[in-house]
Amino acid sequence: MYRGKHQRRYSRRSNKSLTLLVSLVLILALSVSGTVAFLVARSNAVDNKFTPSQVTTSVVENLSENTKSNVVIKNTGDTDAYIRAAVVVTWKDENGNVYGEKPVAGTDYTIKIGDGWKLGADNFYYYSSTVAAGKPTGALIESCSTYQTKVVGTGNNAITYYLSVEIIGSGIQNKPANVFNTEWASSGLKVNDEKTDPMQWTLVNK
Repeated sequence: MYRGKHQRRYSRRSNKSLTLLVSLVLILALSVSGTVAFLVARSNAVDNKFTPSQVTTSVVENLSENTKSNVVIKNTGDTDAYIRAAVVVTWKDENGNVYGEKPVAGTDYTIKIGDGWKLGADNFYYYSSTVAAGKPTGALIESCSTYQTKVVGTGNNAITYYLSVEIIGSGIQNKPANVFNTEWASSGLKVNDEKTDPMQWTLVNK
């Protein structure tokens, strides 16, 4: 009889202890999850302040009647750069349509390229010095004069085409040192010593 009563008392105490332990675990779990939720809600994203360098260019030229002169490419980016330019000469009508026949240098127009530029195998002209941010190249075109218009067809079907000389500049930053030789390999040119100004060229395709 005594043993039975003692056993029941012991069981009640064990159940109370177990219930208390479970309650403490639940309270602790809720507290931890609440803290994590608070941290997630309160954590702010860290802004990345890194700003990559940019190379942009613009064409600056003088235009008087049918003559372009002192055409330069300006480095409008924020880092020193290699500069190249395409000179695209075509016949265009008043609506901008291009005639398929290519104008003939010396007959339809004259052009004088500046001494600081070298023609690559890809028909881009490459400037022989790196250009500082905000600075221009030397003259790409010292002068370019058009001689005449071109009339195609007769009567009411006649279309007048005018000589169009477009300059398209582009650039890449000059670091790492081999960027010219890697990115502009199609030029057929190779910079022997990137620290030399003006740069020393090699025609790698010859």
